[in-house]
Amino acid sequence: MGLFGKMKSGANVQVPWRARVRAWWEGEEVQLPQAAAHPASGGAKAEAAPAGVTIRPLMPWETEAIRIQEQVWGEGYYKPGGEEHVLGLAKPFALNPSLTVMDFGAGLGGGTRALANEFGVWVSGLEPTADLARAGKELSIKAGLEKKAEIVRYSPEGFEPKQGSIDCILSAESLYLVEDKQKLLKTFEWCLKPRGQISITDFVRNDDIAMEDQRLQGLGLAPTDQTFFASDAEYIRWFRELNFDLRVNEDITERYRRMVMEGWLEFTQAGGEKAAHAKALPEEVVREVQLWSRRVAAFDAGDLRVMRYYAIKLGGTKLMSNW
Repeated sequence: MGLFGKMKSGANVQVPWRARVRAWWEGEEVQLPQAAAHPASGGAKAEAAPAGVTIRPLMPWETEAIRIQEQVWGEGYYKPGGEEHVLGLAKPFALNPSLTVMDFGAGLGGGTRALANEFGVWVSGLEPTADLARAGKELSIKAGLEKKAEIVRYSPEGFEPKQGSIDCILSAESLYLVEDKQKLLKTFEWCLKPRGQISITDFVRNDDIAMEDQRLQGLGLAPTDQTFFASDAEYIRWFRELNFDLRVNEDITERYRRMVMEGWLEFTQAGGEKAAHAKALPEEVVREVQLWSRRVAAFDAGDLRVMRYYAIKLGGTKLMSNW
């Protein structure tokens, strides 16, 4: 069943956003209303916002998808977890202002700015998706962090950082979009200083499923996005073949699933501005919910997991504690 349940009528009628999300949440089928939709320019976007709530116009760098993602996941974020998730991933680093950090797959830069604000570090945020990188850059400028939490677009093919220039690398659920992850991990090892640290979370396929398996299709940011889900066994082998001491390989799927559910529950119950945006942009809400419905279904089927890896570049005295 899709995120909004089965549509029981062929009529081109918009089901209210709250009913759709609630149906997904409760696993119910959506009953389409019998009355035809009211004709209006803009199609589905013509649903009225709640009385007294005004939606600000989109900024030049903003898309409708980004607007809804921020409404669901929080300002500066396009996926679950928010600041708490990112800071938790960075906890092993013991960051201080003397260290340099790379945030690989920075998205809208919420995590990049959180690291800069929390620890006073200089963070380079790298993001491959043009819309996200452009928006992230503008949000860092708006926050007065255009230098300390800079967001730039990168191309994996042209990614050539300086050798031994970075203390810590963080990447949250983004490497599944990179085809040659082994090469990328080699590049990470190259640019880390001796005893440099790396913390990665990623969507990882079941070891028994091939990357091309149909069960893993349609799980990218857009249904047509090409994805390259590695297996846990592959990640472990790559880390061990490189100059890394892999300290943590942890399955965090259940925790991540809760973050997904909590984000949607808050969105559907919030009212006010969130409800106004959902009524104004229902098609984007549908797309976002359907994406996370597919992902949650893959989690529940055991086809896809969310794994956390923490490793230290070998060299020098080993750290005493594991995280």
